[in-house]
Amino acid sequence: MFPRRRFPIFRRGVFRYQILQLLNEKPMHGYDIIKSLHEESGGVYRPSAGAIYPTLQSLEEEGYVTSEEKEGKKTYTITDSGKEYLKKAEERIKTVVENRKAFLTERKELNHEMHNLSSLIFTNYRDLKKEKADAVAQVLKETRRKISDIIFE
Repeated sequence: MFPRRRFPIFRRGVFRYQILQLLNEKPMHGYDIIKSLHEESGGVYRPSAGAIYPTLQSLEEEGYVTSEEKEGKKTYTITDSGKEYLKKAEERIKTVVENRKAFLTERKELNHEMHNLSSLIFTNYRDLKKEKADAVAQVLKETRRKISDIIFE
């Protein structure tokens, strides 16, 4: 069995800069950051709360963001120190972000179809009777083999 590879949408260390860039535009809740990063990736990547909130906590501990709780929700705001930190890495981040956008644009149709397929299956998963679930599994198995042939030919 081959090891699973995660889509390298964020290079190590770039994730925190992405968050700071979003907060540099406007203060946001953690969920707003998740949603913005998901949209920016064209729907390919949706960071989990388990990735966002520890990063925000770290950025806050380092003095790059502050948070204010209103009605049970924390709103995060970039600090002057965070803006300075972001500015120092501006060129490096700009290149990485441009490369990622180009990569995603090249694969826009594939990304769209993968999203549509997974959405179709997961939306209807609970309602599938055994016979239909088995038929869908068989189609996926055959499709995976065909895709494997294309990729590894």
